[in-house]
Amino acid sequence: MRQSSVRHGFTLIELLVVIAIIAILAAILFPVFARARESARRTSCLSNLKQLDLACHMYAQDYDELFPVDNHVCNPHVRLVQQILPYIKNSQIMYCPSAPSTGVSYIKSSAANFAASNIGYYYFSFDALPSTAPASTPANEYLGWIDRGFIMSMTAGKWGDNIRVMGEDWDTDYWLWSDWFCKLNDQPIHGIKSAMNIAYVDGHVKFWPRQAANNFK
Repeated sequence: MRQSSVRHGFTLIELLVVIAIIAILAAILFPVFARARESARRTSCLSNLKQLDLACHMYAQDYDELFPVDNHVCNPHVRLVQQILPYIKNSQIMYCPSAPSTGVSYIKSSAANFAASNIGYYYFSFDALPSTAPASTPANEYLGWIDRGFIMSMTAGKWGDNIRVMGEDWDTDYWLWSDWFCKLNDQPIHGIKSAMNIAYVDGHVKFWPRQAANNFK
């Protein structure tokens, strides 16, 4: 007579071992997945800057080879948005997909930000900086550092105290666009301190994985 087969379940020790293995694998893989997602967002951001750069060149073809110009480097970009909108098909390219990770509300893609002409990038062709730049909100926001310190100290002598109207005849390695970044808040946009995407006058874009400000022109 055949003996009936007996089925045994997992023991508590076996279940604990399996759970521990799953936890170890999760701890290893989750950071990898997070880096892969951020890499994809960074690539999308580069594409945004490329399209914005091309829009500026199309604008320049219509306006004596001069790029669009705004009052200052950072938000709000009322004049800039009005000038480049006819040359872009999607307003979403004005916002970096990594912006939500910073916790900074005024650089995220939203209807309110677009209505206020707040975008997610810096733009370096301006004609009213710094005397007419609006007050910073909040008080420790980037305006005082970017508009009055970073730009003027690193580029003294290239133009007047408050004019930097750029055109297609400028040297190719001058910055036209860049990611948002804030020294005062020490907040990286792509998860790496001081790293950012940059669009240049000649239309090429590049990710700098190190101190990008050292290469500012």
